[in-house]
Amino acid sequence: MKSLFQFRSIKAKLIAFSLLLLLIPLIILGFSSYQQSKANLETVGKENLRNSVEMTIAMIEQFNQQVEAGNLSLEEAQEKVKIAILGEKDSEGKRPINKEIKLGDNGYIFVVDQKGNSIAHPNIEGSNVWDEQDDSGFKYMQEIIAVGNDGGGFVSYEWALPNTDQLEEKGVYTETDPYWGWVIGASTYLMDFNKPAESILKLTIIVIAIAVIVGIFVIWQYASSMAKPINRVAQAMEQFAQGDLSQDSISIRSKDEIGKLANAMNQMQQKLKDMIHNIAQASDLINTSSKELTQSANEVNMGAEQVAITMHELASGAEGQAHHSNELTSLMERFTADLQETNQHGAHIHQSSVEVLALTNEGSQLMTSSNSQMVKIDSIVQNAVEKVKNLDAQAQEISKLVVVIKDIADQTNLLALNAAIEAARAGEQGKGFAVVADEVRKLAEQVAFSVNDITSIVTNIQQDFDVVTTSLEDGYQEVKEGTNQIKATSETFNTISYSINDVVESVKLISTNLSKVTEDGRKMNNSIQEIAAVAEESAAGVEQTTATTEETSSSMDDMAGKSAQLSELALQLKALIAQFKL
Repeated sequence: MKSLFQFRSIKAKLIAFSLLLLLIPLIILGFSSYQQSKANLETVGKENLRNSVEMTIAMIEQFNQQVEAGNLSLEEAQEKVKIAILGEKDSEGKRPINKEIKLGDNGYIFVVDQKGNSIAHPNIEGSNVWDEQDDSGFKYMQEIIAVGNDGGGFVSYEWALPNTDQLEEKGVYTETDPYWGWVIGASTYLMDFNKPAESILKLTIIVIAIAVIVGIFVIWQYASSMAKPINRVAQAMEQFAQGDLSQDSISIRSKDEIGKLANAMNQMQQKLKDMIHNIAQASDLINTSSKELTQSANEVNMGAEQVAITMHELASGAEGQAHHSNELTSLMERFTADLQETNQHGAHIHQSSVEVLALTNEGSQLMTSSNSQMVKIDSIVQNAVEKVKNLDAQAQEISKLVVVIKDIADQTNLLALNAAIEAARAGEQGKGFAVVADEVRKLAEQVAFSVNDITSIVTNIQQDFDVVTTSLEDGYQEVKEGTNQIKATSETFNTISYSINDVVESVKLISTNLSKVTEDGRKMNNSIQEIAAVAEESAAGVEQTTATTEETSSSMDDMAGKSAQLSELALQLKALIAQFKL
């Protein structure tokens, strides 16, 4: 049942609801008119029944006056009344229905007495109808007599139509005449009164049918005029749903909601075209940009990898530099200790020379003692010469290490320059590398400056060593000569005294130079320690730069992956847009 009212088109809905709006008032109006006409006809019919009874009572009154005047007997008067309301009795004892009295097709007037005897009736006159009842058991005759005695009124009951078994409602107006005591009733089927109402009902049905036919035609035309543009809009929307936006705009002249709907759809179509066109352009731009971004990310990644390789090389060089610096520091510590010991020996030589000079001045009696002292001096000077030669060899080793450090610093500076170049190629992503590379370059320059200072100091030390060595060798020769002269002859004592004076001066010079060498060695040791600290700091900076480079490389890989995903999304978006036909 529910499916009968599920209309799939707005046209069917308009027709259905318009017909409902047309039929419901017509049916209600027709039914109300029928019921009102039926009620009015029943009222008129009942009034006609009552008038017939009252007319009969008035007629009885007139005949009763003639009876009282002696003009008629009671039997004659009563018979005249029976003939007047029905007709003369035939041979079968029945009376016809008086057609002059309009009580419907089957209506008539009848008379009974107080005991239910039929005094006047078309068919059962002379019979007792006191116990008559309808099919429901209602004893209608007793009710008719009772109502008539109560001043009159209507009684209804079910009774079969003539020559049929069909039951219909029958109405009776009954009233007792005050002269003869008759209970007079006017009876008919109510359907006889409602026949005009049936005609009204038929006419109403015809009018409704005509109105429905005309209404269907008008509603059909109206619904078509409304549904046609809506169908056009619906078809256009279906094309939109399939991605076809190439159809022409819909032209609807009406200014109502349908026209507004069509105009709104046309605007939506144009906006969709513009939007999809812009999306297509944006998709192409995104695809191109993502490819460029992927290429840039790959280039930056390659540069970052090159920087990482360079940083690894820098780290290796910095570690080697730090290692050599530590070795140089240890060597300089030993060298400084040897210098201090040599300085002490020089001071001791100086003191011994002074003592020798004093002993020489004492005289020849101390020659033997002087000879022993000269032997001791000879040993000390020989030891000093050996120490100085060892110091000279260590200074040469220091020079070699300084050359190695200088080469490492130059290589570090070159690698820092290469890292700065690679960072500049990386653009914004390489700014951090450029800063670190610049710091490494500065550290390399500081190392180079320190190496130059160390080279200068070592050169001075070597020169001083040469002077000390020469002086010691000269002093040693002088001591040997003095010893030989002391051994050979005391005559050469004055020469020895002079030689010893020279030795004292030489030893003094040696002591002074050794003090300078010791001070220079201490400074060189401090510089080398600073170089070691700078090398360690440089190694740490290079390691940090390497870690940053690796992180940047990882970020570039992620960026390249995201760029590839963006390119894939742009292609998917372009494929979706391609489904639309502009």
